[in-house]
Amino acid sequence: MALTVLIVSLFALLALKMPIGMALAVSSTAYLLTSERSFPLNIMVERMISGLDSYPFLAVPFFIMAARFMNSAGITQRIFDFALSVVGHIRGGLGHVNIMASMIFAGMSGAAVADTAGLGLIEIRAMVKEGYTRHFAAAVTAASAIIGPIIPPSITLVIYGVLAEASIGRLFLAGVAPGIVMGLAMMLTVYYLGVTGKEPMPLRPRQNLCQVWVAFRRAFLTLLAPLILLGGIAFGVVTPTEAGVVAVLYAIVLGLFYREIVFRELPGILNDTALQTATVMFILAGASIFGWIMTIERVPTYATLLILDITDNTMLILLLLNVMFLLLGMFLNSSTILVLTIPIIKPLITTLGIDPVHFGIVMTFNVMIGMLTPPLGVCLYIAADIAEAPFERVIRAVMPFYVPLFITLLLITYFPGWVMFLPDLLLPNP
Repeated sequence: MALTVLIVSLFALLALKMPIGMALAVSSTAYLLTSERSFPLNIMVERMISGLDSYPFLAVPFFIMAARFMNSAGITQRIFDFALSVVGHIRGGLGHVNIMASMIFAGMSGAAVADTAGLGLIEIRAMVKEGYTRHFAAAVTAASAIIGPIIPPSITLVIYGVLAEASIGRLFLAGVAPGIVMGLAMMLTVYYLGVTGKEPMPLRPRQNLCQVWVAFRRAFLTLLAPLILLGGIAFGVVTPTEAGVVAVLYAIVLGLFYREIVFRELPGILNDTALQTATVMFILAGASIFGWIMTIERVPTYATLLILDITDNTMLILLLLNVMFLLLGMFLNSSTILVLTIPIIKPLITTLGIDPVHFGIVMTFNVMIGMLTPPLGVCLYIAADIAEAPFERVIRAVMPFYVPLFITLLLITYFPGWVMFLPDLLLPNP
């Protein structure tokens, strides 16, 4: 009875547009009040607080702050200029530039929304000025932004790592190859659209070596950031949590070196960081009590047995999970999907012998596609708003990008060797 109250009240509150963190807390309270086990209500507070008592969660505010500093320090413009000098002359040039810049920025920010809002303004303005349609510029920007949480560092992978008790360092390394393949697949899509004339894509002249060198020199320190962060983690110099601090300090140093940090923006940056961090942490606190209830009610065990009664074929189960995540991504944000499903799915993954690091990349890839899928499609809304383009036209323009995304998802799901190569090489399990 109490479990029914929990599930029904949770989805009813979500349907009423209550924030997920509050919905988890309220529905969990309803469970405690109706349970026959007579739980003291203070256990809810204790569980919510203990759920946040995890050292890796310190990385979340630092990566959020690092992205804000990078946007205010002029780093995004240098990334864009460098990408323009390298791939701007290829058919669909600024589309390639958009994707390449997102791949570089992903190695510093770790958030799709930060990429869309930060680089998006520069990218969309440049594409429209060159003659690209507003809806296509918005579509490419939104599609490329979801690379952010795949290539490390990644706030989503930090959250997954804590909830699934997986190595965050190995998760970061496992995201490198899929992120690069994802970006290259999108660039092939842009090239195809340009060659076939499905989208107007003006040709740009190739920049000479001198111009490429100037752009590289201006962006050199910026390009070092992903190497410093990932290399520091891979070689044990810093933990993933400490890498967040390094990212913030490096962004500040770059801003001061480039003389582009405006100190009057500091209160706004700190305020935005605090608000975004509080939002994420409240969701995780609610997820903690929810996960505890799921455990004591043995829901993960029952779910595992139910799925295994249907089939014990690992490949088929992975396909079913992918479909489930993609459907959830159409209606729920990435954090919500993680906190609701990981406590239930984790025992199933363990039973099947699937590496939690590999599955973390699969799951993150799925929820990122959700950020590009209506009706929720957060990145689509942000990019459409920046481009001042009709949302329905942006949706049509983004559809070709689902093809490379789904192909990459299948490669990640069913061929884990290339995903796990880096973590097994640099951070093997003890």
